Amino acid sequence: MVSSTQPRVGFVGVGKLGRPMAQRLMQFGFDLIIFDPDDAAISQFEGTSVSIAKSLDNLVMECEIICLCLPGPNEMKKVMLGQGGIEANIRPGTLIIDHTTNSPTLVREVEKRLKLRKAAMVDAPVSGGVEGAAKGSLTTLIGGDTVDFERARALLKSFSNTMLHVGPIGAGTVAKLMNNLAAFALDQVIAECLTIGESAGIEANRLLQALQQSAIGKGGNLHERIPETFMKGDFNPRFTLYGAHKDLHLAVVMADEGKVPVKMARHVLGELETALSMGLGDRDASIAMTLQEERSGIHISNRPTEK
Repeated sequence: MVSSTQPRVGFVGVGKLGRPMAQRLMQFGFDLIIFDPDDAAISQFEGTSVSIAKSLDNLVMECEIICLCLPGPNEMKKVMLGQGGIEANIRPGTLIIDHTTNSPTLVREVEKRLKLRKAAMVDAPVSGGVEGAAKGSLTTLIGGDTVDFERARALLKSFSNTMLHVGPIGAGTVAKLMNNLAAFALDQVIAECLTIGESAGIEANRLLQALQQSAIGKGGNLHERIPETFMKGDFNPRFTLYGAHKDLHLAVVMADEGKVPVKMARHVLGELETALSMGLGDRDASIAMTLQEERSGIHISNRPTEK
């Protein structure tokens, strides 16, 4: 078994994001050895206290905890399961911490194979970018057994100011992908809003400032409205579906008047119209979110059977 005293940490992938994460570990005094096939990435650590592994085999044989920060599933699979990969030489008791924004299916497959070798794994993708990594202000989303998360906690704390253990293996990756889906979908909606606004006579920078200072920019939906309405199944009207439909209809009319093509806005308006057709107009507008529940067959909100 690997010794439990003063574990040596390996870090595979010290590129744009991995580099500041590894540098934080170095600053916090971890005994660190790194590996990356890119000489330019490795060169950033020359002359520091960090050791540089000549090969993955070399790193695996020396480390009790190994962090991965790789571009995606293909690279992670090659590093873990490919010829000369980590799995082939991993020692019992080793903990793999995968920071890759990955495929949950692959994460679970790799963890299952590691268990056969009496090694462990958590998936721990991060949110906050290069700047957050350098400042130690990342949010890290962790999937895996509680005992393995606790073993990784001190290491993760060196570059994270928020750590959320969101569920079993693969759950961290699911959470990260859903964060990115929400973020980039919102980007597309904002793009439609800015172009509609320009067509209607408001300069885009000023409109963006208005959005930043309004409920959407202050996180009102995520922090207040959705938790208090949809998640609780409480659709007593704060803002009625009738009112929401009226406003979205006016926004789409404005787009049409300015000859601005919109996809996202029309889709949302269509969802509200469907909910209206079900006689839900006097309920809170968030009740339209239950349409996705019904389509998916996945019940989330704590609401009575009858709306």
